[in-house]
Amino acid sequence: MSNMNYQLSAEETNQFRQQGYLGPYTLCSPKEMLNMQPEIVEILETDAPDHRNRVHNRHLDFPLIYKLATHPSIVDRMASLYGPDLLLWRTNFFVKEPGAKEIPWHQDFNYWPLEPPIIISAWIAIDSATLENSCLQIVPGSHRKVIPHVKATSDMAFGQMGDLDFIDTTNYVNLEMQPGEFVLFNERTLHHSEANRSDKRRIGLAVRVIIPIVKVFNWDSPKHELIVIHGEDRV
Repeated sequence: MSNMNYQLSAEETNQFRQQGYLGPYTLCSPKEMLNMQPEIVEILETDAPDHRNRVHNRHLDFPLIYKLATHPSIVDRMASLYGPDLLLWRTNFFVKEPGAKEIPWHQDFNYWPLEPPIIISAWIAIDSATLENSCLQIVPGSHRKVIPHVKATSDMAFGQMGDLDFIDTTNYVNLEMQPGEFVLFNERTLHHSEANRSDKRRIGLAVRVIIPIVKVFNWDSPKHELIVIHGEDRV
């Protein structure tokens, strides 16, 4: 554990309120992340002990993933925004091999069995995430408006997508990141990534954190649980 202070400044917290995202920030150096990559790739080639989705919730069975998801550089910043009591709900790997489909414009809350849908996500770059290999793209300020979602077209990676009639992406931002960097955003921040038209893989790890008043209605696996990662569960 680091003794560094990762608490956000008033300027940063105001930016999150206004823009719906923050970062990129540094969790570890590119070299450190590159050293972890072989183990991460090995993990993604194994079945989870209690469900079949290899990219979901590997923090429950691998200490390395738990350590990344709960790193103070992430958790302390989340606590600056959402208060002292934080619960780790879910982790997801997004693996975009060359040729992987486009992830449509969407707001995360649309897919999640949460009430109220109050959640903060960290998206950690395991590989370099660049324009070439379809980095995360985000629309600043889009969290202020709920976008209806409709059935996705067949060329998309998700079954549902934000209704393009309600989406303005004229001011989107490309969040290019080096391995070991991450961004924060909330459940309504509109985001997307292009199809991977390069010959370079892009792996990202998303960390989903809720506050104790949030109720989870459906679980990914029988042994899934909420883990207190800051403060306590007072509910």
